[in-house]
Amino acid sequence: MGVPDAGRVEEVDSLYICGLTHDVLRSCRARLARDHAEGQRIALVSLFDRPPNETTDALSAYGITLLSFDLPAARDRHPHRRPLDGLTAELVAADDACQARAAQLLHDLGHRTRARQVYAPLGVGGHPDRRIAHQAARAAFRSGDGRDVFFYEERPESLIRGAVRVRLAQIGARLPPAAVDAADRAPLLPFLLRFHVGPASRGEIEGGRERLRTLPVAARFWREGRSWQPQRARGPRLQPMVWEPPGEALPGVAASTDAHTDALAAAYGRRLRAGARAERYWLLLPPLAGDSWEDLPLASGE
Repeated sequence: MGVPDAGRVEEVDSLYICGLTHDVLRSCRARLARDHAEGQRIALVSLFDRPPNETTDALSAYGITLLSFDLPAARDRHPHRRPLDGLTAELVAADDACQARAAQLLHDLGHRTRARQVYAPLGVGGHPDRRIAHQAARAAFRSGDGRDVFFYEERPESLIRGAVRVRLAQIGARLPPAAVDAADRAPLLPFLLRFHVGPASRGEIEGGRERLRTLPVAARFWREGRSWQPQRARGPRLQPMVWEPPGEALPGVAASTDAHTDALAAAYGRRLRAGARAERYWLLLPPLAGDSWEDLPLASGE
């Protein structure tokens, strides 16, 4: 079975991959606008959802091709699991099958589109659909031979100090010496108190009692980030790249934010020594000689 909507697939310059469509619209707003301003051909593929008609219409108005794999989302794969439990749960057979299917579809899509730039989720926050999207993209794509693969930082989770470090620790990322300090450490208490922002933005928790339920999850994540050694890890080699947009996001396309999220974005920009609209991407570097173990096998078995 090939890529869904295969008849609509054409060659593109930039391919954006997401578990859920709003991740790209929140996290890659300025990058999308830049690609459009430069006349690049853009496609956005969602693994697990189809966006509302107004979003589809807005993207189409800018010439952005929108595709969906319609894979079963976490709530369908695990109907009896509470959303917060899914943040720390290990992948099981249903998830593995979904990930393998996503990887093969992305591999096929990469060949069809011949995208020169691929943007995939880093998986910040631990949501299982994001983790699957990240792993599938790593299995399907490599940087090199005229293609660059970037991982974007999902918002609002990535705006919380320490959240990106946690995710880099989870995948065992290796950073070049000059980039060791790129992912901020965070004091435990502020991290605990802000961890609820991501689940709340997805409507998975409400009220003070539900926020309290995030504390054990946040503490576990924080410990994972604390133990990470970025130059000794055995995972993918990543290079951080900060980009500050010269203009605004595409009108009618960017996901809405609130005052609290805007304040977090401003603080995030300051940590990057950039402005409030700055975005950071992690370039997947080609493996070094003898580093065949550092990444996932290509979906095609190459």
